[in-house]
Amino acid sequence: MELDFILAVSFASIAAAVVAYIAVRSIFATRDRTEEKGAGIHALLALPASFIARRRIYDRELAKKLDELETYRIQAGGEFMEGASAAEIFVARFVFPALAVTFFTLIALMLDFPPGMSLLVTLFFVVCLYFWPESALKGMAEKRTVRFSRDLPMALDVMRLVTQAGGDLTGAIRNVIAVIGDSPVRDELVRAMREVAIGASLPTALSNVGERINTAEANAVFSTLAQSLEMGTSVSENLGSASELIRHGQRIKAQTKAQKAVVTMTFPLLLLILPGVFIVLFAPMIIQYMQNH
Repeated sequence: MELDFILAVSFASIAAAVVAYIAVRSIFATRDRTEEKGAGIHALLALPASFIARRRIYDRELAKKLDELETYRIQAGGEFMEGASAAEIFVARFVFPALAVTFFTLIALMLDFPPGMSLLVTLFFVVCLYFWPESALKGMAEKRTVRFSRDLPMALDVMRLVTQAGGDLTGAIRNVIAVIGDSPVRDELVRAMREVAIGASLPTALSNVGERINTAEANAVFSTLAQSLEMGTSVSENLGSASELIRHGQRIKAQTKAQKAVVTMTFPLLLLILPGVFIVLFAPMIIQYMQNH
């Protein structure tokens, strides 16, 4: 009983310290930071993230991991965990499980849960929260890149029509931004136009789009457009060929998935359908045999 009381006081002190830390960080953070959504998350992760950011200079493996997370973060549009940095996402894998241990330990002690059940529940949430930041970031990045590839041919068609009508590529991009709805393609083109507005060249801004999305299709399309602008070749022809190339690749991927679906369906077919077929076919004979004997 005395040990339980000591543990409860200890974890309550830790929880109070965490809450106090968040409050202090939120009070003394800059005005822009506190007005953002998720300022509490940034405040919670800021201190360990700054340590990790400094540590990456001496640790190659850590630097490699942070670069990987940064790639996924950029592919996801920088919106994961309210714009968290790669270092914040990295330390979240350790901070969130630690908070889970504190929370569930306090709950278990206050409600007098069985130790075995409390341990299993705590371990479950610790494992989930450890793997969640990276897996969720990868999933968000993958969904955004897939949607980008899906919407890109339509955007290229609009740009091709504008350039064929005599417009330049900058005007074509602005038409795409005005016409296309909420899409990663629109977001990236808006960002490219902002880069142009602050002094970057259009070929550089387009190349940056391909680097941010970091897929073979995006790199090929936007590097081709950048080269067309630099070399003075026909932009409309390149837009048309790029659009057809992407659609051809998407058709091949769809056919591949359709062929794999047959193999994927084989196991459920054997496991679920064939037993029922055997029952229907052989059950009458088995019943008749049992009745005769």
